[in-house]
This record gives sequence, structure tokens and C-alpha cells, in this order.
Amino acid sequence: MAKKIIGLSCGRKNGNGESFLKSALMGVESEGIATEIIRLHDLKIIPCNACHACQKTGKCPKDDSDWVLEKTLLGGPDVGVIVAAPVYHVRPNALLYTVAEKTNHLFRRIPDVFARRRVGAAISVGGSGYEGWTAYGLPSINLFLQHFTQLVDQIQVNHCADMGAALTPDNQWAIDRCRKLGINMAKAIKMPPEKVKYVGEDSPISCPVCHCNVMYFDKDYPHIMCATCEVHGELSIVAGKYKIKWNRDDIKNPRFSQEKEDYHAQWVGRHRTEETPQVAMPETRAKIKEYSAWGKYIVPERLKK
Repeated sequence: MAKKIIGLSCGRKNGNGESFLKSALMGVESEGIATEIIRLHDLKIIPCNACHACQKTGKCPKDDSDWVLEKTLLGGPDVGVIVAAPVYHVRPNALLYTVAEKTNHLFRRIPDVFARRRVGAAISVGGSGYEGWTAYGLPSINLFLQHFTQLVDQIQVNHCADMGAALTPDNQWAIDRCRKLGINMAKAIKMPPEKVKYVGEDSPISCPVCHCNVMYFDKDYPHIMCATCEVHGELSIVAGKYKIKWNRDDIKNPRFSQEKEDYHAQWVGRHRTEETPQVAMPETRAKIKEYSAWGKYIVPERLKK
């Protein structure tokens, strides 16, 4: 199979994110690797309503999410993915989240799904960025990519709001950086998966897996955890600067790994052995009936007809 890299465009048609994505894909093609683009706005993407149909059929029967997942995240090392998503309100738009939330049914259905044989990269684009207004951009894209891909590169572009702003002189640096991101991806996809390394920028407290710096204070000082990858560490201050000693086992087996998924499935299973009998209790069933019948629901006039 010929190698190729797919660009997943999560924003407006010909929007800023799509322009940066195209620059990255131009970089890919300059290295002799083919490219394709999937624009989520062209597809039928609807929120998951926990109907569990995917658990029976292996796919969501209601929209195109599984097609997107198959094209971008699943399979062998011959296909990579670059995700470009706009930040609308601190985090990326709902289209990306909607697709990402439909990955759970894949965990048990596909052998070695967490082998991370595909390469991935992230482009997050925000109109502001000051005081953390795009803080969840890259971590959120990583919540999608980290399931089944090896992260190669990523970039957060800020102060890029108006249509066409990506192609202004002020943002030429970002166009150039995205082209470099594409070149990095093309070089990575030519390597054996076990040789692929992250080549993007880092900060002193970046997570060693997703290379983002949104942290969760686990327990109490000095314990800390990457909110995206569940990699734990111990925080300290050395010469006036933050320093984190990361857990090596967590780096090897982060949140989206076979080991952690097995643990999570076992935890949920144990919880259900406690929860299910309580749900079946007569007093619980009576409360469910009472709460289901309570409340005054309102809808727009057009839905009353």
C-alpha cells in the first residue's frame, strides 16, 4: 500500500485552520508522500446519545463518524493524520469532540488497537490566545490523536481569527511552521513505527507523551498528572524553575494504552457489580419513575406543531 497522510479539517471551509492544514500537506507532498483531506463539515456528524448500537454492529449507524475513524486513526503505518481544529471557546469546536467521543466501541473490537502504528500531528488555531484562551486546543486534539497514533509534531497558532488571516504577512511564520510540520510527518511515515520520535517544541513541564502542559494536581504536592495522558509525576522547583520527575511506567503505558484500557474496563466492571443490583431495587425503580415524570420541558415554537 502506498503511504499517504490524511488531513482532518475540523473548521470552516477554506478557513484559517484549513489553510494551515493545506500548508502542512504541501510540505508532505514535497517529500513525495500523497495526501487527502477530510472536511468534517462536509459529513454527517451527530452527538453520541449512548444508544449502544455500535456495541452490537461494530459501527455507529447514525452518521459518518466511523468512516472518519477508519480513515484517520485505524490500520497500519502506511497512513498518517494531521488534525487541524479551531478553538472557539478555550477548546476546539464540537465537531472534533463528537468524532472523538465515538472511539470507545473500537477498544475491544480491533486487536492491537493501541499499538500506535500510525503517525499523527496537531494544528490548533485560535483568535486570541492571551491568558490561556486557547489552553485546551492542543490537549483536546491529543485526546483524539493519542488513542491510536504516535505524535510527531504540533503547533498552536494564536491571534488568527478573521477569514483569510492565516495568509496575511503576520502569520507567514505559522504557514512556514505548518509546512515544516508536514515535512516532519512525511519523514516520520517513512520510518519504522518504533523509530518515530516527537520533533516539535517542548516546555520544561511538557508531558512526555502528548507534549502539552495542562496538568492535574493529583492528590497533593508534589504529585501531578497530565490531564490528557494520565502520566504521573512529582513536581519540584530547581533553581527557581519547575521540574517534573515523570513516572517511566506511565510513559510506556499512558491513558490510551492496552494496559490502562484493560484496567479501566475492569474498574467499570467491578463498579457495575455494585451499581446494577442497586438500580434494580424497588425503591430505586420507584425513584426513577418519579424523576422521569417530573419537570416542565420547553421547546421552540416550531417544535410544538
